[in-house]
Amino acid sequence: MKKIGLYLLFLIPAACNKSANEPSNPPALTDAVYKNGILSTGNVSNSGVTAPAGYNWSESQNDAGNTALSNQNLGIACHYDAFSNYKPADDFTVPPGQTWNVSKISVYVFVGPGTSNPFDELRIQLWKGNPSVAGSTVIAGDLTTNVLSSAIDSMTYAIQNSAVPAPGVIPTATRPIWKLSANITATLQPGNYWVVWQAHASSGAYGFSPTVKVKGSRGQPGWNAIVYNSSNIWQAVFDSGSPFTPPIIPQDLAFEIEYKY
Repeated sequence: MKKIGLYLLFLIPAACNKSANEPSNPPALTDAVYKNGILSTGNVSNSGVTAPAGYNWSESQNDAGNTALSNQNLGIACHYDAFSNYKPADDFTVPPGQTWNVSKISVYVFVGPGTSNPFDELRIQLWKGNPSVAGSTVIAGDLTTNVLSSAIDSMTYAIQNSAVPAPGVIPTATRPIWKLSANITATLQPGNYWVVWQAHASSGAYGFSPTVKVKGSRGQPGWNAIVYNSSNIWQAVFDSGSPFTPPIIPQDLAFEIEYKY
């Protein structure tokens, strides 16, 4: 009987020890960055002009082989003041099987010449669904609170096409693009979401968000950015070409999302 009692005392604590079969801590989440397109087209323009040291161009593009027609829009209005209420928006998709724990959203804006950050305010919203469509809902952020946490020179200058149509526009390093970031917290399940933003320059200068650039292409399938315009309605962001030549080409806007999953 004494041997049985000792045997039972040995088994009881062993049976209650879950650490042998279960992890003591949950798996660590993975850090990730979603990038909705790029802006840089390299440090040498279509006409062969090299950007200032350390910088790249963000050059309006023509379709490869077409030397008569180029995009012309450098950016879409995104500023607000007593008279303006522009707000661009673009979408992204959380894939099936993932949950994104968002911590930061960054957008890109330029105003004009200068080496110091010209922006003092940033507003951001996250929508479930297209903000121009009834039934879509805001899930994070608002368009009244300044959430600007940092402004960084993206080391990129916005320029018109320097070669197409001939003679092109001489590249000038006068429109530095700034990366504006905000700490936004949201948990996103699989689905389609939209980022809406507005920026304000301390000087009152108008701000513009540059369109995504792809070398040798005026646009890509699926590009679908929109903007709330001066008529207080949502419209598609498009480029009508230089010189103007239908059809108009839908555009996308660059932004980044930092998250864990």
